[in-house]
Amino acid sequence: MYPQSLTRTPTWRSLPRRWLICLDLQRDYVVPGRPRYAPGNAAVAEACARVLGQARDESWNIVHSQVRADDTSGRSRELFDAPIEGLRPLITEPVFFRTGLSAFANPAFAAELRRARGDAVYLIGFSLADTCLATALAGVDAGLSLTLLEEAVGAGDGADAARIARTILKPFVRIRPSLRLESRRGESRPEHRGRESRGLEVVS
Repeated sequence: MYPQSLTRTPTWRSLPRRWLICLDLQRDYVVPGRPRYAPGNAAVAEACARVLGQARDESWNIVHSQVRADDTSGRSRELFDAPIEGLRPLITEPVFFRTGLSAFANPAFAAELRRARGDAVYLIGFSLADTCLATALAGVDAGLSLTLLEEAVGAGDGADAARIARTILKPFVRIRPSLRLESRRGESRPEHRGRESRGLEVVS
């Protein structure tokens, strides 16, 4: 027990864990001509890669949510539902599939994120005016402390819709530039590294 007169030095145990929700990092958003494509999505994918790289370097809890397209043909899924090159989930990172807008529409995803209550949760991916908006609001309802990383969230072609989405979210979630994300390199958390032995979870 520490005397009250002494100040304890903060350690990794006194810091909230970090989680990263990767939402729809799929080729449909970056292939010209596809319904979800927008010219700015390539830059968004680059920002997502930067954030995801930091999260992996620092052993965050990383979860992926991917939407299943209406076109369920094998070729379409292989070509366009597949992850964006460079943003593929690692075998240690659980993947949850859904058909609705919100990642929390998948009960297994919702159960996994219950573990993030009290921790810092960051959201990246596509797209702000629908799936990100729905997921962020559902996350707030689930009791999470959420931060939207701006450059790493695709706004699509609808600038007005994206502006409205930001206005809706502002009272409930933090919105900050991804470039201002502070590094925690060196603050190793053993409990995170213990998860690296897990296999890939694919939950329908």
